[in-house]
Amino acid sequence: MSQDTTSPNMNDEQRAALADAAWTLLATHNLDQIELEMIADMAGVDHRLAGALGGSVQRLLLAKMAELDYQTVLETFGDIQDEDTVSVREKIIEGLLQRFETYAPYRRQIEALNRAARRHPELALRLFDGLEAVVRRILVMSGDPVRGLKGMLRVKGVVGVVLTVARVWMKDDGADLAATMKALDDNMTKAEEWGLSLRVFSGDRRSTEAGSDAADKYAHDDGYDAGRRGVDND
Repeated sequence: MSQDTTSPNMNDEQRAALADAAWTLLATHNLDQIELEMIADMAGVDHRLAGALGGSVQRLLLAKMAELDYQTVLETFGDIQDEDTVSVREKIIEGLLQRFETYAPYRRQIEALNRAARRHPELALRLFDGLEAVVRRILVMSGDPVRGLKGMLRVKGVVGVVLTVARVWMKDDGADLAATMKALDDNMTKAEEWGLSLRVFSGDRRSTEAGSDAADKYAHDDGYDAGRRGVDND
């Protein structure tokens, strides 16, 4: 039996090239028009190896989105890790806005995925799972431990905010995404009001100073200044 001598590093590079090619093709093609062979040809990868590394067009596209989300989380963490005086709420909005900024050059791809998701329920579920995963990471990184049922509900609530704001973001051609920022702030306020009415925030404070402050600032941050990004909330 022959043995493939391709190195793991080369396999990783070729898998990344396949994901990039699939993402590029999605800007000009409907998902159903893209074949794995097209992706392999663009990436310069053998067809059979592309099947082994990528598996399917959907998997490659989801892998690219996972890479972009990983980039979002790390960049946000670099921005907020030393901001001890910034509220959990503001850190979450920072992370969500960073994700919208990361995907700003790829609105065509997102539009194509949205169309495809209406035809392919399994894709819609995978996209939702990916969004929920990155939102959970943003909340935890921002100081919300998202433990238990209340934590799960907070994640779901922020996912709902992202889905609502995405409609504004798709039409926001401003360099600073001011309209998106305002929509994030407004919809986070609505989500907080919903969370308080259902006691999603109450009873979730921790005995530690960080946990107690986080719960208070997350749910009652009257001092949040969206104007730091040039947004007027009046």
